[in-house]
Amino acid sequence: MDLDDQLHQEDHHDPIQEGLNAVNHRLIRPSFLKSLSPSRLPSQAASDSSLSPKEALHEARDSFSHHQRSHSKLSITFEGSIDELEYASILTLELSPDGDIPNVAQCISEKLEARFLDAHHAYAKMASERNFQTFSHGHQDLVLAVDFNYFGTRMVTASSDHRLKVWDRKDDSWNLVDSWRGHDAEIVDVKWNGPFMGEVLGSIAEDGRFKLWQEDVTEVPASSRRFKLITNIGSDTRAPFMSLDFKNILQDTWVALVTRDGRLTVYEPLDQSNLSEWNLIAQKWVCEIPPDRQEEVGFKVCFHREKLPCWTSIMAGLDRKALSLAVAAMHNVQVFRTDKAKRFYLAAELKGARQVIRDIAWANGSMRGYDVIATASKDGAIRVYELTTPQSTKKTLTANVSAASTAADNMVSPRLRGPRSNPPSGIGAGLAGASRVNDNAQDSEQHPGRVRHVVKMVAELTQHHGAVWRVAFSQMGDLLVSTGDDGAIRTWKKAVNNKWLEYAEIDAARDR
Repeated sequence: MDLDDQLHQEDHHDPIQEGLNAVNHRLIRPSFLKSLSPSRLPSQAASDSSLSPKEALHEARDSFSHHQRSHSKLSITFEGSIDELEYASILTLELSPDGDIPNVAQCISEKLEARFLDAHHAYAKMASERNFQTFSHGHQDLVLAVDFNYFGTRMVTASSDHRLKVWDRKDDSWNLVDSWRGHDAEIVDVKWNGPFMGEVLGSIAEDGRFKLWQEDVTEVPASSRRFKLITNIGSDTRAPFMSLDFKNILQDTWVALVTRDGRLTVYEPLDQSNLSEWNLIAQKWVCEIPPDRQEEVGFKVCFHREKLPCWTSIMAGLDRKALSLAVAAMHNVQVFRTDKAKRFYLAAELKGARQVIRDIAWANGSMRGYDVIATASKDGAIRVYELTTPQSTKKTLTANVSAASTAADNMVSPRLRGPRSNPPSGIGAGLAGASRVNDNAQDSEQHPGRVRHVVKMVAELTQHHGAVWRVAFSQMGDLLVSTGDDGAIRTWKKAVNNKWLEYAEIDAARDR
């Protein structure tokens, strides 16, 4: 008889172990947690001390394994936190004189159920105080985009019915300010333009137009004339725009657009005090081969919104006023920066997605010393990347030649795209690699203010059941929110062990 069989036979005759096995069988999928509503319990990401039922069982097993059967009582202590609720439970079990526990499974299970139900009721009470607010939006078709202004006091909705609606929050309710027909096709994205440029919003639609709207407070609310059209820019490639984003530094503003065929353009106003005329400052194909018309595409633009870039990048030579733009292009993400001559260059490339990327978010927090970017993919995964900038630019360039060297061309005039040529092999590949190293080593000298980043994927979160559609960071950049085809809103936090864990989950369909 080998050692495993011997241990299994000993466990089989041990009444305490048998009782623990019964507890494990009952709590491994606790049925009493399945029916809890409106929200499921947060996981251990709340703190390292928080315990799920399964972890509590492991603690109980450890206590039993070190228990002396001569004792008359056994006490097990559970401590942890659920959201803002701290809890502590002590389970006391009576032992028979010989140390056996006849009903250990039932006793522990009932006590654990009671403790976790008490904790859940307190958590559900807090959640009910911050419940979702629902109201009738009045659109005649699907709402495809929603955006809040900087202060969270205004909301704009865009729909397939070609209309835009602006709402004001007052006394915990949303009141309609104005509704108007904005495009001649379904509107796919809409954004507010920062807090310092007045009440201005931008929209894009399947008609291939980017439009900028400015509020005229002299017009009567709900007159369909309160927001005036001040800018109307068409797509050069005749493909509709797919995503837009604004960047604001005090009174200065920029806008980035990307089309369904992968054409990226960046504009700035001719006069920052007048947003009616814009100047094209950069353009680039972000997808080497245009996707087929029947192929699902994924293009998204996202500016780094803070005034200054990451301080380590500035220390490495990046311009303090550099613009930072992340562009999701099908399966990859390209991160662009501007050098001291205000010319865009490719600073990093994020890979790893197995299907198209549907959303991208750039976290605030420049003083943390590195950048954090999250992506949402059709493959059901949320990927979190960290972009670091070593002080030695030359070392960084040499280490990351394969990542971004061949795509470091300036974003100037558009280039013609054709089928990809076969990569060189053998000696030719070695010579090509050596050429790239030399070019990149001189890049910062030829173009001051250009630095490269070391990219590391620090998390791949797959708890969503289905494709992930949206990701967004909190204002402080420490909390990540996501939603997808499963209809659940999930929040994620970085724990003290530097791992991204699920903090809480809300079933939006059941919590209304």
